[in-house]
Amino acid sequence: MEYRKHRIFGYSLAIFMHMANMLYMGTYISPRVYDNPKLMKFKNLQPRFFTIWTLILQLIYSAVSLICELMLENTTNRKNTIRYVNGFRNVLFSSILWPSCWVVAIVFWSLCLYDKDLIFPEQTAELLHPISNHIMHTLIVPISVWEVVYRPRRLPRSHRKNVYHLLFYFAFYFIVMIYTYIESGLWIYPIFAKLYGTIFFPLIHLTMAGIAIVAYVIQWPLAEYVWRQNIKKAI
Repeated sequence: MEYRKHRIFGYSLAIFMHMANMLYMGTYISPRVYDNPKLMKFKNLQPRFFTIWTLILQLIYSAVSLICELMLENTTNRKNTIRYVNGFRNVLFSSILWPSCWVVAIVFWSLCLYDKDLIFPEQTAELLHPISNHIMHTLIVPISVWEVVYRPRRLPRSHRKNVYHLLFYFAFYFIVMIYTYIESGLWIYPIFAKLYGTIFFPLIHLTMAGIAIVAYVIQWPLAEYVWRQNIKKAI
């Protein structure tokens, strides 16, 4: 019961955090972009940024999870529904959301600390408030870790389906990115423009896929360790 309260708090916080940030960006950032044709091009491509995909996924996951937790108050006629929703939650979090959060945080901050022009489209870095920046690229990780700490999950019998989901998701995003370049002549992130045509272009994508797979693998021993410690404390 206590863990469920923590989960409800975490989901509510994630939803509030992302909705407030979206409201801020729509209210204060968007109007400043309209006067700049170059920035308008990138604004129109905003739904294709991997960071935005990850934020939307975490928002959807938090909303579905919050509804599911509240449904547990009365499970008389909802057992089948909850079982299917939990199955969806497990797949979404384990195979896509958890790895994506780590890819966003590691890749973004590695490039940003080295040279922010590699990750920010021109003149956009000045528009983004530091708090908004950390919500999108930092706090997504603690929110995901919160889920591992306060929601027990069973180790799947086979990781094949989860890995397939993970690889399909990243391959689909790669296709979207290539299509965007063909369609508009723009790379979503400046680093791809610099690396395109060199051996480093495929290498950076393989690196991101590697980070995602390592993150996927690490979550299971981490979850097992956390819940082993919780059981010991309960005893």
